[in-house]
Amino acid sequence: MEPEAAAAALVSDAAAPEHHPSQLDVFKNRIRLLHDRNTHGFDAWVSLISAAEGMSADDIDVISLVYNSFLLEFPLCYGYWIKYAAHKARLCTNRDVVDIYEQAVQAVPHSVDLWVSYCGFGTCAYEEPADIRSLFERALSLVEKDYLCYRLWDKYIEFETSQKQLIQLASIYINTLRFPTKKLHMYYESFRKLVTLSEQEVTSCAAERLSGKMHTSEMIDGEDSELDISNIIADLFDQKGVHLSPEALKRYSSAGERLYKRSSKIYKEICCFEASIKRPFFHVKPLDEDQLENWHQYLDFVEKNGDFDWAVKLYERCLIPCANYSEFWIRYSEYVDAKGGREIANHALVRASSCFVKGVPTFWMYYALFKEQIGDASAARSLFVKASSNFTSGFYANINRLANMEKRMGNTKAASEIYETAIDDAMQKQNIELLTNLYRNFAQFIYAASHSIVEAKEVFVMGINRVPCKPLIKGLIQFMSTHGGPTEIPLLDSVISNAITPGSDLSTALSPEDREDISLLFLEDGRNMQMEHAQHSEASQSDGSKLRSGEQSELSYPSTPQSQRSNR
Repeated sequence: MEPEAAAAALVSDAAAPEHHPSQLDVFKNRIRLLHDRNTHGFDAWVSLISAAEGMSADDIDVISLVYNSFLLEFPLCYGYWIKYAAHKARLCTNRDVVDIYEQAVQAVPHSVDLWVSYCGFGTCAYEEPADIRSLFERALSLVEKDYLCYRLWDKYIEFETSQKQLIQLASIYINTLRFPTKKLHMYYESFRKLVTLSEQEVTSCAAERLSGKMHTSEMIDGEDSELDISNIIADLFDQKGVHLSPEALKRYSSAGERLYKRSSKIYKEICCFEASIKRPFFHVKPLDEDQLENWHQYLDFVEKNGDFDWAVKLYERCLIPCANYSEFWIRYSEYVDAKGGREIANHALVRASSCFVKGVPTFWMYYALFKEQIGDASAARSLFVKASSNFTSGFYANINRLANMEKRMGNTKAASEIYETAIDDAMQKQNIELLTNLYRNFAQFIYAASHSIVEAKEVFVMGINRVPCKPLIKGLIQFMSTHGGPTEIPLLDSVISNAITPGSDLSTALSPEDREDISLLFLEDGRNMQMEHAQHSEASQSDGSKLRSGEQSELSYPSTPQSQRSNR
């Protein structure tokens, strides 16, 4: 290049604007780093959100990226769903806000706080009162049996009061009494005020008629746990919808009294459990033992109550703060499956495995057994492998379970291959303790499957040749002592001799102390095997001599009915 051209190029490069990554690219890189480092720390993600809100508060692309990434990791953080929706409401359309709330209630369908926020948005955003009522009713179908649901009832009452719809308020007030919330007694007072005001509107003629029919209107089945509230509400007004029906009002009042009485009893029984719940929201920090025990006792109480719907809703509420505890997911699954709710159980296990307890081997083992139980063999096999993927203290036990599952399905060859693969993996990692356990389990499995002492012994010998160690040789001696006899002593003797004879391949891997211990154990167990054989032979000879001398063996020749009668 000519000198003039080179100089011009340098000037051009200097004049070109320096490229700076956009804020979106910056946060993409930060999120990628979190994933690359396998950092699931809650605080790191919260700091990322704070940075995004501080630096790019009005950049919806950045806000969406950060919140979506965070909520994928921590979907039960309903407070962040609410914050995300608030950002959407500030920067986007109502449709975009609804989309966020819908994602939120799919992730956390039993959060009162989330539904209060969603319904609050709905009262402002929706034009049709019917749409708002539909949203409230949808929320209540999921959380009305939550002790803290009073916040949603308050919001609903506020809306219907603004609409001046007496029939709607009458429906709400009696429904607040169906199940105890923290404000049960306050709702009862509101209910009584509404009844009193309604009675004042009834004409004196209607009041007389009500008095005359009071007895029949009270004839409501006291044992019926579910009152037909909708019909009672529908009958409150006459056919023109103008005047209150005195008799229907009496039925309404009587039904409310019954509901309140029943709910008050439950209120007294559960308030101790509710008072002990210190953290109703999700957090990665562990709960203390008292909190966990309180949830277990609360669930025990509700299960004994017999209300399946209430139990399911309490489990779902419990699994917000207790999401990281596999014991609650397993308990939930077992309870609903036993009650015929297999789809609920399966859905719960899918949720748990996808996010909350995906690193807990015992959970994966339970999930695999569940899948096997319902006949999904391929899923069970995959989950067993996942449960056994880490070399934990219970790894060999998991391998044993996986092999036994294959055996139950009639796949003995596949079961053996599972052991062989696990042994090869353990050999590569030089995990001697694990190898010892695997070989011992493999030999026991082969014996259980084939009833062949020879085949089981061959597994032991293979293991001893590959991993010469005292525990494995000791396992062989104990196995042969338990299942073998004197005829197997020569076979065992050759293995032991090779192990304890100085200069042999096996002996070099053992310490003098180990060789001495093995020798003593072999002598003791060999002596026991011979003694047991001798005792068995003497017993057989004794039985034979008795038979030859005419004495009856009670095992071989049972008495006839006639001889039994003559011996009496």
